[in-house]
Amino acid sequence: MNHANSGLAHGTSGSPQLTLENGEMAAKAKENEEKVKSNYQGDRTYSEYVDLARDPSQGNKVLPQGRKERDIGLDLENQGVLHKIIRDPQKDKGAEFIDIVTGIKWDVKSFVSHPKGITSARKGAFKLSKAIAKIEKEFANGHNVIIDTRRLTKFDRESLIKAVRDKSYSDRIIWYHKKGENNE
Repeated sequence: MNHANSGLAHGTSGSPQLTLENGEMAAKAKENEEKVKSNYQGDRTYSEYVDLARDPSQGNKVLPQGRKERDIGLDLENQGVLHKIIRDPQKDKGAEFIDIVTGIKWDVKSFVSHPKGITSARKGAFKLSKAIAKIEKEFANGHNVIIDTRRLTKFDRESLIKAVRDKSYSDRIIWYHKKGENNE
């Protein structure tokens, strides 16, 4: 069989490949963008929205952690806490976002009190000294830090807030709490 004009993708086993014509791809992209716009009220294109979740250190893949960071960044932007943000393109030692008005780089740190449930071992669980070390590492890289406390217990959250305040780091921190929790 001559595969040159068979309509099959090169290197296939002979099974037809699903393809979309340019018009279909454009329609699908527009449909996806409309879904994004219905959920996010900002002035982003679908491409910009996706790019905010890309991780340069992970081959520019969009992973769950990147989506979570994007959603935090966009929420803070929507609240007026940050100006318009873009993804930091720096691969090694890069932050998550750059505020394009101030030029400040922001890295998101998420801490979890009970990653395997409240009755499981504490492996990987929040430890104040490790949290402060991670924050200080970002400061050393020239970044400010957004701290996601949504998965911390009240005790751990309050301990972290106190430690940040005691070290006079508050001016380089944005707190991201559950709705209804006190912000620093």
